[in-house]
Amino acid sequence: MLSKGQEFKRAWPVLLASAFGSGVGVSPLAFYSLGAFIVPLSTQFGWTRAEIATTPLFLTAGGLIMGTIVGALADRFGARKVVLTSQILLILVLSGLSLMTAQLWTLYAGYFTLAVLGAGTMPMTWNRAIIGWFVKSRGLAIGVSLMGTGIAGALLPSYVNWLTGIGTWRAAYFGLAGLTLIFGVPLTFLFFREAPASASTAGAQARQAETTPDANRYSLREALGTRCFWQMSLAFFFAALAISSVLIHSLSLMTDRGIDRAAAARISGLLGLAFTSGRLVSGYFLDIFKGAVLAIVMFTVPAMACGLLAVAGSNLALCAVAIILVGLAGGAETDIAAYFIAQYFGRRHYGAIYGLFLTLFGVGSGVGPWIVGQVYEATGSYDRALYGGVVAFLLAALLAGTLRPPGERPVRGLEAVLTDH
Repeated sequence: MLSKGQEFKRAWPVLLASAFGSGVGVSPLAFYSLGAFIVPLSTQFGWTRAEIATTPLFLTAGGLIMGTIVGALADRFGARKVVLTSQILLILVLSGLSLMTAQLWTLYAGYFTLAVLGAGTMPMTWNRAIIGWFVKSRGLAIGVSLMGTGIAGALLPSYVNWLTGIGTWRAAYFGLAGLTLIFGVPLTFLFFREAPASASTAGAQARQAETTPDANRYSLREALGTRCFWQMSLAFFFAALAISSVLIHSLSLMTDRGIDRAAAARISGLLGLAFTSGRLVSGYFLDIFKGAVLAIVMFTVPAMACGLLAVAGSNLALCAVAIILVGLAGGAETDIAAYFIAQYFGRRHYGAIYGLFLTLFGVGSGVGPWIVGQVYEATGSYDRALYGGVVAFLLAALLAGTLRPPGERPVRGLEAVLTDH
């Protein structure tokens, strides 16, 4: 079996393509940039923040439709073909968003289409390849492969703010499309490959993997019959709900408190840097400690951060610390989930299982900002929503910390809900 160093030496081009490709995929480009569009769109069209904050629900709806389908396509035809096709479609839809009109449905329809056609750039396709190339250093490799999303999160708020400043919000959407065109498509085409099982090194790795727990080879249907899958999905639903709420509303929250918009955009960008750090740190420790222990830590800390953000007022330092802590959790959650799915359910149907998980996870990402928008419109403040974030993170920590792997034989039907594995 290859050592950790040998795994990285062999597959570094795949990691490079994944890191850049994930950073200019549909998830970061849609979610990280949306907060910077709230004020320009509201100013031009008169839409309320609650109406704009409803947009993630349509992203979620698109993900619900396509997540499992795209994952299954990647399992059957290979992740590379799926990613390249989706990247081209993503460029076209992002450019098309510049044509939005004052009719609110054009915003929702645009982001729904973005999620449907860009679904092939979601984490399950990149991770589908990564888990084939890495075994001993799988946790860290997953973190590195998705670190581009964190870097994008650090840069996108200021990037969109800059584009809207020198041009308009319409030009900013072309700017987002250009990122995928310049950094995504070429690197994917040149370097992104799945591990060839027929090659001697990959074959040796695969044979060794057969003796490890991640060779369970659950089908999608069998995975759905386990308590493990549903408890994991619920845990990460609560985490996603809280993280996406802070992500989407952080810039508006700070400007409401009198913080300069440019400074607020830079602080919001810290979310991305924290995402990157969270991915690398959690990825490294996943190869050392139990994932459940790491999940407890990574979800308890941002619970305290939400409480801090509620009382921070216009204090830049306190806002920055709180946002960084939430960002660390955001970076860790995807790594931990990807690792859990590979470990508990195996590689054969990884794309389909992870795709479904991401759609359920995406419900939290979509519902959270909408709930916060409604709370803001009703109370004129984000405070109650932030305390709700404390509760959501603690629930996520409890569920993830008590997660147990499925037994040797998957359980189906009602028995899966009522019995312990």
